[in-house]
Amino acid sequence: MSRTARPAVEVVGVVAALKRHLTPGPVPTEPFRMILWENIGYLVDDPRRRELFDGFEAAIGLDPAAIAAASDNELLPLAKRGGMRPETRVERWRTIARIVRTQAAGDLDAALRALPLAKARALLKTFPVIADPGADKILLFAGIAPRPALESNAVRALARLGFFQEQASYDRSYKAAIAVLVEGGRPDGAWLIEAHQLLRELGKTTCKRGEPICAACPVDGLCAHAAVKAL
Repeated sequence: MSRTARPAVEVVGVVAALKRHLTPGPVPTEPFRMILWENIGYLVDDPRRRELFDGFEAAIGLDPAAIAAASDNELLPLAKRGGMRPETRVERWRTIARIVRTQAAGDLDAALRALPLAKARALLKTFPVIADPGADKILLFAGIAPRPALESNAVRALARLGFFQEQASYDRSYKAAIAVLVEGGRPDGAWLIEAHQLLRELGKTTCKRGEPICAACPVDGLCAHAAVKAL
């Protein structure tokens, strides 16, 4: 890969090319549901996550009070469907419900919209498994703050496409990837959500962590390695 980063403005063209070939599945956009979605299973793919989420909704309901009132006998069988450490998952569900009830008066969406952005991000990061990338995603998808957000598969894909050099820590790589969208992307929320989902799908399907499947990649001709091979 070339050590010279490609111009950030080219990211718009990459996203447009991905849109012609990839169709990411639907995901929740309401903050409480998004947090529960992230905590519904352990290392499960998107179709399985949807199945677990829908099963939880049917059995318990997507309401903090209902989760708080549910017994271990109701929650544990659902948690076991989501992989290892089901007891930890039950505890996380209870923690999510407790935070929404005690710190957001039962309505997380309304609470986030009423807070300054920095405090809204801080509140989101008190939830299980929600760090900076997760908080950014929730604020973007819920329409609270139209700022870039990316998931780890998307960060890896942008680095391999040549937009930045991977850094020693994931936090620094994430910030470098976000800077690409800030400098070269579009500022509207709809485009940023599209970029998040399409770049994530690219990283999950072809630009995989181990061995990328370049022959099947819809933007292989735009990738940094293609430019290197042409020299």
